[in-house]
Amino acid sequence: MLTLVPLALTLVFQPHEMAPQAASEDGHEVRPQAGRVMMGSNGEVGDQIQRIVPPTGEDITSRPGREGLLYNAGDVSTDTKLPVGYPRPTPPGAIEIKTYPSIRQAEYSGSGDGTGAGRNGFMPLFQHISTNDIAMTAPVEMRYTDTDGDATTDRWTMAFLYHTPENGPVGSDGDVVILDTEPVTVVSIGIQGGASLDSDGGDPLRTLEAWLEASTEWERAGDTRRLGYNGPYVPVRNRWWELQIPIKPTGSAEQAEDAESETI
Repeated sequence: MLTLVPLALTLVFQPHEMAPQAASEDGHEVRPQAGRVMMGSNGEVGDQIQRIVPPTGEDITSRPGREGLLYNAGDVSTDTKLPVGYPRPTPPGAIEIKTYPSIRQAEYSGSGDGTGAGRNGFMPLFQHISTNDIAMTAPVEMRYTDTDGDATTDRWTMAFLYHTPENGPVGSDGDVVILDTEPVTVVSIGIQGGASLDSDGGDPLRTLEAWLEASTEWERAGDTRRLGYNGPYVPVRNRWWELQIPIKPTGSAEQAEDAESETI
């Protein structure tokens, strides 16, 4: 299992009043199962979200924002716009399969286990959007890569997401790389509290990996990633995170190779 370190982020969002009550995760026995298909995104583009495990507290609701929908789930909420077409967050405790469209984002990468990544990655990215007059969005994305197969992170990437591709061109800005992502399907668990993977007494990464190991339909397809929706002004107990593992249908690579061989 990939070992991740707690992440401290300093995000610059516009605050709003939030209830100070805390919530905690309870234990779910996680088994692959057919969930109901839910529609939900940042307004303009629809996407499918398959519910695997229900939230531990209140389910998600939305409210209008200046440039897109904002979301609440009990004591957690977003107060900054999401990229256009981006799926809404997963409520705390819930597990969902989500499909993300291609988006434009600015990335900064570093080596090591991720200690200090929030500080080291934030400033170059914040300088980039400030210099280019690009508004902050949520979430901030962190990806963790194990390049040598020893089950520990040795490279990390932080990304600020553009609201639309019209915010700026692809390319580079010093050590910051601006690119368009590929569409991706993930299994995601919502988290309330600290960024530590052991927040609220549980281990979300182990929960996702257990679900994936039990699944006969899906397998891992990329690096673990974490999404953070709130800035430092929000009490730790009310911060909203998602931990995600990219997935693909089981045997999809072999099926693609078979299909290619049949056309030759």
